[in-house]
Amino acid sequence: MVSDIGGELDLTGLRRVYGRPGHRLFYALVCRNARHWGWTEPGQSKWRCWQAQRQLEAVLGRKLALPPGSRVLDAGAGSGVVARRLAGRLGLRITGVDVLDFHVREARRLSALAALEERTTFSWGDFHELDYPDGSFDGIYSMETLCHSYDPARALAEFHRLLRPGGRLVLLGPVGFPAAEVPADKRALLEPYLDAMTMVGAKRYDTRSLGGLITDAGFRIEEELDASSYYRPTTEALYAYFRIPYAVLRRFGATEQWLALRSTVEMYALRDHIAWLVHTAVKP
Repeated sequence: MVSDIGGELDLTGLRRVYGRPGHRLFYALVCRNARHWGWTEPGQSKWRCWQAQRQLEAVLGRKLALPPGSRVLDAGAGSGVVARRLAGRLGLRITGVDVLDFHVREARRLSALAALEERTTFSWGDFHELDYPDGSFDGIYSMETLCHSYDPARALAEFHRLLRPGGRLVLLGPVGFPAAEVPADKRALLEPYLDAMTMVGAKRYDTRSLGGLITDAGFRIEEELDASSYYRPTTEALYAYFRIPYAVLRRFGATEQWLALRSTVEMYALRDHIAWLVHTAVKP
């Protein structure tokens, strides 16, 4: 399947990132199998990270603004936490695709345990080129996965093809500032991290260019929200929780097995040079 897309998909790199035992253990125990950040409202405690994750999923549901029964594509579904949330709480019918077979197996298993098999389906799929007819979906979302895209323009064009006219797209995730606005020492910290995490998409757009990519794909942007202040409390809490354990791991040279901890600790120094954006767009 990988060869059909010209060998552009770095499946080996993504397996290395998400398949390592330490990485998977972090998501299972710390994030309850979710693979996304959190959303904290003003006045709420930053220490309630699980609540923040559920609130971010609720934000996504509000931005999709679709009635029960709507067909929605989860582009990069991971273990299906977000898909099950939207299916269970909003009655949406979610089709999740992911390029990692162990994510697909885990998503199917967890949906069966939650008795949500009828409203959630999961399969292997590269969201740059999917085998669904034009206009198959009422909504599409990417929860912090576009950063892994090897060709963001192509992925957005595919989302446009798959949506019916009037269909809604929601993109949530971290977006770096333009390179010229980031000090050299911060770029020296960021670039090796992006390579280690196979975040090739994050190198191909920034806070100034992502909106243009979305409109160039044929979408009309309804809202471009800088949600950094809502995401920042999760960043602060996770840094406080894990900076000492990560320092111990670094001392023993074991950090490559714990890339998720690297995200929470090393990337904390870049918190003022990365924005968390939520784009809501419509296919005319």
